[in-house]
Amino acid sequence: MKLRIVLTALLAALLSGCGMFPDAHSIEKEEIVANGNSQFTPEGIEAIKSSGKAVFDFTSLPMDMSALGFSTGSDGALVAADSDKLIDVRMTTPHGVVEMRTDTIRVRPGADNTVDHIDIFINYPDAQDANAEIRRAVDELGFVILQDAEPIGADFKDGSGKEQWNPGMGNKTGTVFSAEILPNHDTGRMTFIYSVHLAGKYYTPEAEAGIAATGKP
Repeated sequence: MKLRIVLTALLAALLSGCGMFPDAHSIEKEEIVANGNSQFTPEGIEAIKSSGKAVFDFTSLPMDMSALGFSTGSDGALVAADSDKLIDVRMTTPHGVVEMRTDTIRVRPGADNTVDHIDIFINYPDAQDANAEIRRAVDELGFVILQDAEPIGADFKDGSGKEQWNPGMGNKTGTVFSAEILPNHDTGRMTFIYSVHLAGKYYTPEAEAGIAATGKP
C-alpha cells in the first residue's frame, strides 16, 4: 500500500512538472575552454552567459584570435550578461591571477588576426563603492596616476553631470591594463571600462618602463 502511494506521488510530480528534475533551461552550461581561454563561438558565448564564468590566459603573447575561437577576419564579439547574472572573469597574467566581475566583455581584433584588446565593464550604482576598485587599480594593476586619487565621498551625487577620466595604464601584473572611468554625478553612478592591451608595442622594454613609471608607454 505504501509503495503504491509513493509511486502515485512520483507520477503526479513528473506529470505536473513540479521539479523532481530540473527544467532543461535552468541547467547551467559548462564553460567551453581551450588552452586556458574561454571560446567565443556561438556555443561558447552561450556557455559564458549561462555559467557566469569566463577565463583568459595572457601569459603568452601575441594572442591569435583563434585562441578565443574566432575565425580569420572576425570582428570580435560583445558579450552582455543577463540582467540578473554577472560574469566572473579570471585572467591569468605573468605575475598572477586577476579577477573581475562584469556585465559586459568585448573582444577587439588587431593586426594579423591577433587580439588587440579585451574590454571589461564594471558598474557601480553607488560611486562610493568604487573606492575599493580605485585602490585595486593602484595596488594590483599598477595604475600610478591613481595613487593620489581622492576618495569618493557622499557629496559625489551633486547634479553636476557626467565626466570622463582616463587614468593611463598599469602593468604591475605583467599584462597591460588601461581604464576609462565614467562618473555620473546626476545618478551617483560610476563605470569602469578596463581594457587589457595585448599588442606588442606595449611590451617593449621602453614601453614597459614608461608604463610602470608614469602610466604611459
